[in-house]
Amino acid sequence: MKKLHKQANELLQAARKVYDYRRDVISSDRLNELTLAVDELNTLQQASATSAEPLEASMKRLDALLRKVGGKIYPKTFWTDNLEVALVAAILVIGVRTFFFQPFIIPTNSMYPTYSGMNAVVYNAETSPSAAMNGVNKIRLGATHYQVEAPQGGAVQVPVFSRGDHSADYALRGQGIARFSIVNGRKWFGLLPTQLREYIFLVDNQPVTLRVPLEFNLDDVIRQTFFPDHENLGDVVMDQHREQRIDARSTSPALLTSVQLSPGDSVVEFDITLGDALFVDRLSYHFKRPSAGDPFVFRTRDIRGIEGTGYVDKYYIKRVGGVGGETLEIKEGALYANGVPRDEVEAFTDNAKKAGEYGGYVNQSLLAKGKELVTPEGKFVALGDNSANSLDSRYWGFVPERSIIGKAIFIYYPFTRRWGPAE
Repeated sequence: MKKLHKQANELLQAARKVYDYRRDVISSDRLNELTLAVDELNTLQQASATSAEPLEASMKRLDALLRKVGGKIYPKTFWTDNLEVALVAAILVIGVRTFFFQPFIIPTNSMYPTYSGMNAVVYNAETSPSAAMNGVNKIRLGATHYQVEAPQGGAVQVPVFSRGDHSADYALRGQGIARFSIVNGRKWFGLLPTQLREYIFLVDNQPVTLRVPLEFNLDDVIRQTFFPDHENLGDVVMDQHREQRIDARSTSPALLTSVQLSPGDSVVEFDITLGDALFVDRLSYHFKRPSAGDPFVFRTRDIRGIEGTGYVDKYYIKRVGGVGGETLEIKEGALYANGVPRDEVEAFTDNAKKAGEYGGYVNQSLLAKGKELVTPEGKFVALGDNSANSLDSRYWGFVPERSIIGKAIFIYYPFTRRWGPAE
């Protein structure tokens, strides 16, 4: 009887739901029938001496009636049973993301070594990982494996951006040495549109293409693969131009490599590891202003010239280098505020000492050597911990308070030495 009473209660709940949701489309006669059937089952439920037979008969009558008037609500299906739960869960997730904690994945290495963006692990024929190791790297580091094979044999060349003053690729060449174009693609298993970088390699003068995330710069992968004796790809361009092996100012220059491939050989093979994924506290800054040293996330749509000209709508993470009313200056790698070295967080002091992988703050543009930058009230100076490779307030100015999203608080993935509270 206990199980039967439980089923009766569930049936009564379904009847109430049908009545509440569909009473405006059910005829008055049917509503009266539904009310009488519900009252009958309620009465039998509450009567202590009720046997199983009349209870079952009443449940069958109510079930039959609900099947006639229940529409998509009754009988239950997987979707009708779980749609409300899914909607409530979605609303909760959106609410938490909008007002409390927002996940954010760091795309670049402007904050390295405090935070890591996408990085590359380059392989050759001897170090190429197995399928099992690719799976391990995917889980542990969020790594995506890339391998481009040569369709034919021959020498490899790498097209680079022209150094000419009026080259057609002028708008992109500040974002890398190796030439690329921006193309439309898909992400999340092909469900969402996105933009990608498309690079071209020449094998026996025939193009071989490779697409990577828009924020990923392939220059260092190319350097490690084809020019490991050089510190950066820019030096390779200058050396080959000086040796008259290429004309770097021509419309389509290409670096000459010493690599000769056979059909099926890898042109390049590498992993792109996921940038640090962290939670951003969106709540705290509603009650207090950002402080110097805070790692903060801001939206770029109100900052003109942050990527070339015009406005770009992206999310950036930097460190608050200065707040309204402060005068900033960079001296010998150290950041000064109102004439005093900044020491609120370790990133400031480590950059000043050039400790470990911190290379010190670099004098550039608005904070060139000997220049001071006065921060207006309601504005913030955003600086990357990896100053030599950070496009920040030194180049494009201040972050308005309305653009600030929140403060980085916890790195939850991947599982590296940086996992834990954000510094």
